Amino acid sequence: MIFLFSGLMIFALSPAEDEYIQKILSFRLSLRTYASADEAIEKIHEFEESQREEIGRLGEEARLVSENMLRTAEYNCEYEKDVKSKKLEKILRATFEKILAHNENHKKEELSDIFIISSADIINSMVQFLPMSEAMKFGLQEKKDYDAVLEKNPKMSLALINSALWYYFAPSFAGGSTKKAEGLFRNAVKYASNDYEKYYSAIYLSQFLFEQKDFSNAGVYLSDAEKILPGARYIPFIRKINSLGFSLYDFNDNRKREKVQKAMR
Repeated sequence: MIFLFSGLMIFALSPAEDEYIQKILSFRLSLRTYASADEAIEKIHEFEESQREEIGRLGEEARLVSENMLRTAEYNCEYEKDVKSKKLEKILRATFEKILAHNENHKKEELSDIFIISSADIINSMVQFLPMSEAMKFGLQEKKDYDAVLEKNPKMSLALINSALWYYFAPSFAGGSTKKAEGLFRNAVKYASNDYEKYYSAIYLSQFLFEQKDFSNAGVYLSDAEKILPGARYIPFIRKINSLGFSLYDFNDNRKREKVQKAMR
């Protein structure tokens, strides 16, 4: 779908492409059912190979969204294994370069919301491998992108999750706000439209509430997530670290991971 408005070309994914992105989100959610991160990585590679022709038939932007989502999934699995893994940058680098090239080549086009959000996942993970000046630039742009997407689409759960995490982790002098984050986390749960969004929005709100010492409601939202994927290993893992006094945010923090792992032994 192509529209022309005030000289700006606006491209949106087709209904078929939107449907395919939903398929990838469902696949990503299924990765939580496997017994280990290594098994999940193997399944990602198998899925990518089996879907090569179908992905190749997508438009340029939809192909990049698919790649963004699959590389983010692989990165998250590798990160789960070892936050210092030498494979992490390699997983992201080529896709990161494609995003920058796409943005440069389409300056006069309004990119789709899902492209912006999925690209932000790659960029956010990549900044640790960039010079400080570049990392700061991307960090500031990230907030602007989330704000712009939510201004157009205030019920986009994936954008609400990402924006909430930005406000939660950003220092107050840079615009961070736990109050703002809470509202965004709650709206992400409220407007979640598929199992992937329902699962992760519930987990992120749960762990926000845990950090705020609202342990009862934190447990309620974890249970809500568990109902979507009963028997999977992720929720029991989160409950275990919570029982030791840590949140998932602690575990996912490079500076705190070792402390959490030591407590788990």
